[in-house]
Parts: sequence; C-alpha cells; structure tokens
Amino acid sequence: MSTQSFDPWSSGTRAYRVTLVTGMAATGIGVVLVILAAVMEPADGAGSLRSFGLFCLGAGILSHLIAIGLRRRQAAQILSRRATEED
Repeated sequence: MSTQSFDPWSSGTRAYRVTLVTGMAATGIGVVLVILAAVMEPADGAGSLRSFGLFCLGAGILSHLIAIGLRRRQAAQILSRRATEED
C-alpha cells in the first residue's frame, strides 16, 4: 500500500504549487490595488488602478480554481494507484 500523503503542499506537484502561489500573489496584489484606488482621488487615475486590481483579483481566483483542478486530478491518481496496489 502506498504511503503517499494527501497533504497538498508536500505531496502536490510543482505545477500545483506554482499555480497556487501565483493565485495567492495575484489576489494579494489585487486587494492592495483596489484599496489604494479607493483611497486615491478620482483625478489621479483611480479608475484604471481599480480596473487593474479587479483584473488581478479575477486572475487570482482563476489560478486558485486551476490549482484545485490539478490537485483533484492528482488525488484521484493516488487513490486509483492505492486501489490497484491493494488488489
């Protein structure tokens, strides 16, 4: 029987970890940009900053969803490998 853990970070693939960290970074940058745009004067370009911040938030969410899909696929492979080893 395989002893591979279900801990996402230690047993996750490199693609999963890169996608997850990219999503967290994009989300964090998006939050900061939207907050800065809310504090700025409208004449200082707050609209474009807010738009870019919202784009970063969307990219971060999309990246997280991709990471979830990558991890789900890997977990299914681990489970099928364990089932095969038990037979």
